Amino acid sequence: MASKPKKAATAKPNQAAKAAELKRFALAEAACQAVMQLFAVMEKNGELAEHEKARQYGQMASIHYRKIRNGKVLSPGDFNAAVELCTAGRRALQALDAELTFANWPQAEALLDAERQTAAVLAAYQALRSAKP
Repeated sequence: MASKPKKAATAKPNQAAKAAELKRFALAEAACQAVMQLFAVMEKNGELAEHEKARQYGQMASIHYRKIRNGKVLSPGDFNAAVELCTAGRRALQALDAELTFANWPQAEALLDAERQTAAVLAAYQALRSAKP
């Protein structure tokens, strides 16, 4: 009995778009976790007590974090909430230090890392928005 001819392995047309989407989601999830972890530690240590505006933006970030299911960015809706969280987080960081250098802060490296991650998520969002017709 003759075997059936095998279909040629072809790449699915949406595979590249899906991979880019998953990469965006992973980037957003890491940024959200870094920002929320940073603000939780700063709030616990009382470092946000004298920076009212930064504390308020941190609270807004936590509100947006609750909208993300289990802290996992799994859908475009979660990604939009992550973008809002990163926007609030970046504003909180700017309220702490307008130049975003954090030279006199004990956790300067964590602050700079959170700033880099939020900037990357916001850049990915802008690229996504500019790509859509």
